[in-house]
Amino acid sequence: MLSKYIHIDEQLTSRLKNGEDQAFREIFYHFHKSMYAIALKYLRDTVQAEDAVQEVFVKLWINRHQLDENLSVKGYLFTTLKNHLLNTLRNQKIAVAKQLEIGARQLESQNTTEDDLLLKEYQMHLTNGIQKLSPQRQSIFKMRFYKGLNNQEISQKLNISINTVKFQLSQATKLLKTYLKRDF
Repeated sequence: MLSKYIHIDEQLTSRLKNGEDQAFREIFYHFHKSMYAIALKYLRDTVQAEDAVQEVFVKLWINRHQLDENLSVKGYLFTTLKNHLLNTLRNQKIAVAKQLEIGARQLESQNTTEDDLLLKEYQMHLTNGIQKLSPQRQSIFKMRFYKGLNNQEISQKLNISINTVKFQLSQATKLLKTYLKRDF
């Protein structure tokens, strides 16, 4: 049964490489729903999920001539979707951080005593929250957000893997969000 599927997959890939629209439609109708479900699970937004799936299919069509007939179209689609989702989530995280930074700058630029007190209180809570992190998380967080180092630079300075840096930053951010929501 598996060899039959592999043979069909190879035929579809071959037809797609030759620019056959019908092969593209078959692939689209076969995989669209499951790809959309995965994208929706991670992006939690119907428009973004649909856009992500469409992007993957556009890439498939554009890169169809480079496909390897011995490799699974399904594998190509889901790997491309995974990479697209990771990039989208990373970009969203960066956008949120930039918005927070812009918001902090706007707060700093206001000269009212009340705003200055509120900002100082927020900074104090943030400092207290950072102190509640483990020493390694504190160090990584400070290097990233106070010194502006990227994950690779932090990884090299602390002699730890980049995945450890990413995980520790993620955990620190979650803990600080929870701490600030609870106490501020």
